[in-house]
Amino acid sequence: MKKNCLITAAVAVAVCGMAGIAQATPISGDITFAGGVTLNTASAGTATEVLSFTGANGTGDPYVISDSGSFSGILPLSSVAFASDWKFDSGPVSDFWSVGGFTFNLASSSIVFQGGNPAGVLVDGTGTVSGNGLDDSTISWSFSTQDPGAVGVDDDVVFSFSAAAGTSVPDGGTTAMLLGLGILGLGMLKKQMLA
Repeated sequence: MKKNCLITAAVAVAVCGMAGIAQATPISGDITFAGGVTLNTASAGTATEVLSFTGANGTGDPYVISDSGSFSGILPLSSVAFASDWKFDSGPVSDFWSVGGFTFNLASSSIVFQGGNPAGVLVDGTGTVSGNGLDDSTISWSFSTQDPGAVGVDDDVVFSFSAAAGTSVPDGGTTAMLLGLGILGLGMLKKQMLA
């Protein structure tokens, strides 16, 4: 009986040791962008898609304005490459944005709010971020823009926008492992009490 308990305890310790080694390194933190967009209508209150992303004045690229966690090595004002022709109510978009060795693949997005005075639009979505030797991680994405627009290059109406992406650190299975060990311990205790 004692031999079985010792073998069970040894297996539990070995499992704990292997679980620590197999832990993933997820991407965590937040990153925020700013710049300009050309919309498919003259108002953010009626637009359904972004035709192109630009810098704040209608030229160049959008840029990073803040970052934390895994993204903290990215310098503020770093250029961000965005895919163009993004519909607010969207399915998957590969390589939706990339910066500092990270790439975000959008899974889906939808309009949360549109309208108001002045008119604006708020879009939320989810997707997967990867890069820099870290494990792919699911993140949330939020985009907003509002009227009035400004005349940009070639008389396009350019709207300012801000966008944020954020992650939360996944559990990695530690909670399930500890729960399993607790149940195993209770089973061993009950078996010893009955003996």
